[in-house]
Amino acid sequence: MKKTILQMAATVLALWGIFTANSMVAGQQVMASASADAGVQVPVLMYHSILKDPARTGKYVLPPDALKADIAYLKEHGYESVTVSDLLAYVRDGAPLPEKPVMITFDDGYYNNYLYAYPILKEQGMRAVISIIGSQTALFTENGQENAYWSHLTTERCREMAADGTVEIQNHSYDLHTYGNRRGCLRTRGEDEASYRAFLQHDTREAQELITGAGLPEPTCYTYPFGSLSKESEVILKEMGFQCTLGCEEGVNTVTRDPDCLYQMKRFNRPAGISTGAFMKKAGIT
Repeated sequence: MKKTILQMAATVLALWGIFTANSMVAGQQVMASASADAGVQVPVLMYHSILKDPARTGKYVLPPDALKADIAYLKEHGYESVTVSDLLAYVRDGAPLPEKPVMITFDDGYYNNYLYAYPILKEQGMRAVISIIGSQTALFTENGQENAYWSHLTTERCREMAADGTVEIQNHSYDLHTYGNRRGCLRTRGEDEASYRAFLQHDTREAQELITGAGLPEPTCYTYPFGSLSKESEVILKEMGFQCTLGCEEGVNTVTRDPDCLYQMKRFNRPAGISTGAFMKKAGIT
């Protein structure tokens, strides 16, 4: 009788252990699912031109030493760089993101990005997204000029930086980064929707063809010139297959499994004249 009672007690304890273990696993799965549903905070940093000349630094021109300090800060605080492809893999395929992701972006595709930013990124093992202006890349690919002050990246430089995985090339329009009757992707006064659609599609395709014609992956992200967009532009770009758009409004992004979270992503512009610590604090990076 005593033996039977002991056997029953042992069975109850074993079953309780199995129940507890299963409950813990289930709880962990629920927590992981809840975490995925809540999304991941992804700050996006926006850089432009990188120049050594202190007389040229300003809102959109940063000295290389400041960029180097920024990248070192990110590394020291445990941040890992991600690209648009990484975000798409997370959203659409369920691939994991780093614990502390950050996306580093450069707009316009200046040659000085290759000259100064690329070596800094490689040295620190960080990656970046460079959105090029198609017409400027075509121009300097043709004339071969490489000057830190005014040149833009050639397709050869784009291929070189993309080949080792340091840089991902995206679309910043073909020729909409100019000041004139039209500002960026905005419709002009009196322009009907059909004409506007045809215009934006043509310009965007021209940039896509330049990039893919250079042997680079087809861009999946459109970076709005000046951050200017219209209610129609998002619809048109989605129809063209773009899965992400970058704007200029400041704020931290919450990336979830919803594909719409990658449109009109917010970014923090990096000006000269403030410390790395102050800029990172503004961007919520600590």
